[in-house]
Amino acid sequence: MIFSIAHANADEAAHANVLGAWSDLVVGKRPEGLVDCYLLKTDDTVQVVAAWDSVDHHDRAVHEEGDHPGYAVFEAAGLDCTHTVHNVLGSIHQH
Repeated sequence: MIFSIAHANADEAAHANVLGAWSDLVVGKRPEGLVDCYLLKTDDTVQVVAAWDSVDHHDRAVHEEGDHPGYAVFEAAGLDCTHTVHNVLGSIHQH
C-alpha cells in the first residue's frame, strides 16, 4: 500500500473552490486501486491524502487515466500542487 499526498497553499477564497471540487470528486467515479482519500486543511495549506492498493494503481491514475484525486481537486480550484508518494511500512487499525 502507498499514500500519495498532494498539497497546495490556498487562501480562504480558494478554499471554497477546493470544497466544490472535492464535492464533485466524492460523487464521481473513483480510480481503480484507490482505497481511501482525505481532504485536509491547515491555515494556509490544503492536502489531498490518498491510500492506494499499489504504486501501479497510483501511477495509472496519474499518467494514463488523469483522474488522481489530488490533481482533480487542485486543477479545478486553479491551484498548483506539490505531490509526494510514500510507501507504507506499518499501520495500526482500530477494530
